[in-house]
Amino acid sequence: MAEDRNSLLQFLTRNYSTDELKTLCFQLFVDFDNLAGDTKSAKARELILHLERADRMSDLGPILGRDKPIAYRREFTKDPPIPRIPPRRNRDMNQVFLSHAQEDEAFARRIAADLQAEGWTVWMAPDSIMPGETWVEAINRGLEESGFYLLVQTPAAVASRWVVTETNVAIGLEHQHLMRFIPLDVSPSRPPPLWTAYQNVPFRDNYLRGLEHLLARLNGRSPRPWPSAGTGVKGTGNGDNVTQSDASRIFTNRLLHDRTRIELVRVPAGNFLFGTNSPEADNECTQRTIHLHEFWIASNPVTNAQFAKFVEATRYTTTAETTGFSRVWIGGRWVEVEGAYWKRPEGSRDNIENRPHHPVVCVSWFDAQAYCEWAGLRLPTEKEWEKAARGTDGRLYPWGNENPRHQRANFGMRPGHPTPAGQYSPAGDSPYGVSDLAGNVWEWTSSWFESRAAKSKPTKVVRGGAWPSEPLNLRATYRLDVDPSLRFNTVGFRVSAHLGDPGF
Repeated sequence: MAEDRNSLLQFLTRNYSTDELKTLCFQLFVDFDNLAGDTKSAKARELILHLERADRMSDLGPILGRDKPIAYRREFTKDPPIPRIPPRRNRDMNQVFLSHAQEDEAFARRIAADLQAEGWTVWMAPDSIMPGETWVEAINRGLEESGFYLLVQTPAAVASRWVVTETNVAIGLEHQHLMRFIPLDVSPSRPPPLWTAYQNVPFRDNYLRGLEHLLARLNGRSPRPWPSAGTGVKGTGNGDNVTQSDASRIFTNRLLHDRTRIELVRVPAGNFLFGTNSPEADNECTQRTIHLHEFWIASNPVTNAQFAKFVEATRYTTTAETTGFSRVWIGGRWVEVEGAYWKRPEGSRDNIENRPHHPVVCVSWFDAQAYCEWAGLRLPTEKEWEKAARGTDGRLYPWGNENPRHQRANFGMRPGHPTPAGQYSPAGDSPYGVSDLAGNVWEWTSSWFESRAAKSKPTKVVRGGAWPSEPLNLRATYRLDVDPSLRFNTVGFRVSAHLGDPGF
């Protein structure tokens, strides 16, 4: 606001009693008792300085004008600013309300950024509070609109009257089946007994492991087991089989890529069996032992939300948008649908607004390559893709040699469309804990398709099968050749990296 601090100080001192100043602090979510000074004037001065430091001075003017409109016009010789109060929206199950004490702001901002990278909308004070909106109004709005309430549970949170109040309201909404309450166990604390009735997500020892647990809870699936040494998975599948002594080693097997916030999984160097002893014509390679250097691969295919972040940052136009169509699987055949592209994968009547965590589709190989160049990552080679999918023991599928079942993968038109990335984890994971390498969507690789037969046009290899595929297509060795300029609502991609890559 344009008024200088001295004018504001005089206004507060002349027009607010001590009790009214306490109410003003309450509206601004500022602890009156923690402001330095004993007199009303000293408290008012510290309030102004506090708002300046927090870059929240724009919050003050509309509230002063609403509380004291006559005095505001008299002393500042203008009408008070009109608060910009957003309209109430329906409850959004893709929005989380993130409650935290001021002392825990650094952790809260980190988890908020990672959730936003996964396509979640985050309501978080003070960022989500509009200028002139009181904190009570804003918090009520956030609680009414959010589908999940995440509590950063620490000693500071337990001691905060605001956090306790918010949390008790959220628990009431949970009992009405209007909101899900998830405590995040960040540091040892003694929460009220009612809070302990809810299963928390552990963040104390390993942030990445906690984030995986949280995303699994939000997406309604079990968290993946964490690989013990990058070559196999042991345990019950709930992620709790890892001891404290394993934490530092396991942390090095998974990391979050800075720009995209995509989780990458380490695949160690070494030999593995590539191909099969009984290849299916050109769709499989003859088995041989191959050595690969260490590489990292995304734990899931790139999602709509992650691709949207790239498009927003670069104003990129996809191949489908340029040509005006994509190929869509409808009624057991391919149809060229006008207006089908990554935001509307089945045409103009479709949209991905409620599918932020689904794999992006209707992207050409060139679109996938453009995303990788922006991210500083790359597409995996087909040999890397196959090792990530089957490990070193020559298994047929990521989970082993058992035939595909619908509890492990999305295939065979059940349910007949893509599903959120990681939905079949951990049952369908590879030995390294990588998800969705069988079914859901085919995935572009960087490799050109080498064929025994001459081809009129070079093609790229896609791997993994998709939601309409037959079980054979889900084999870790199965490959298709696709024109790199084509787009399908069954084809997406995932990223990979070497330690020396520019974006790693």
